Parts: sequence; C-alpha cells; structure tokens
Amino acid sequence: MIISTARAEDLDEVLALEATGFEPGERWSRESWASEIDHPERLVLVRHDAHGLIVAVASFSLAADASDLLRVIVHPAVRSRGYGSSLVRAGMEWAKAVGAERMLLEVRPDNAPAVKVYTRLGFKPLSTRRNYYPTGADALVMAVML
Repeated sequence: MIISTARAEDLDEVLALEATGFEPGERWSRESWASEIDHPERLVLVRHDAHGLIVAVASFSLAADASDLLRVIVHPAVRSRGYGSSLVRAGMEWAKAVGAERMLLEVRPDNAPAVKVYTRLGFKPLSTRRNYYPTGADALVMAVML
C-alpha cells in the first residue's frame, strides 16, 4: 500500500470514493475536490492498493496553529483494515511539521466506527454542532493535541 499526495489526475477516483462514503446531500462536488487538491494550505492524501487503485482519501487544512481533518473516505470493500487510520496519522504528522498544535474534526455521532478510530488516535470530544450537515444531522467535534 502506498500513501501519496493527491493530484488532479486522481480526481475521478476520489469522486468515485466520495459516492461510496456519503449520502448525496453530503457529498463534495468535483469543484470542491479539485479546489482541495490544488489549495496551498490543504493536504489531500490518497492510499493506493496493490493494483494502484485509490482505496482511501483524506483531506486536511491548516489555519495558524490548528489543522482540520476535513474528510476521510475508505472504500467499503477495504474498511476496518487501518487504511483510514494510516491517512489520519500521516495527516497529523504533516500538520505538526507545518506548525499546527492541534487537529480538529467533525463526525456524525452515529458513525460509531469513525468515532472509535478517532478515539484510538487520541481525539477527544469537545462539543456538538447542531444541524451541521446539509441533511440536518448533528456533528460531534473532536480534537487532539499534536
């Protein structure tokens, strides 16, 4: 398995993953992903399988001393194998290296597998954002010191 920085050529595979990870009302558009990949204060990491196909993606941002984990998607066929965790750990290393002191994220509280992974990585609950997602679902805000 190889982790690399996403490139514009990866956009179609990233969009295919997006469709497996989020409901239509919560999906990022092609333009949103293209902007993430091209933005100088963002890091988009992808994980490839043995055949070179992208099986996971994660996006991170940086603002002053804080980083945000914006998105993690793992293809359903390879979930629970540590692929998402490996991307988050790599993003945490990047954030620390560029001066972030903490990382924040929002996750649906009913996404128990994701909450479990984030907790194992050291994230702690901070608060709840009501009606955060376009579908009206709440978000659990979590943070970890880097």
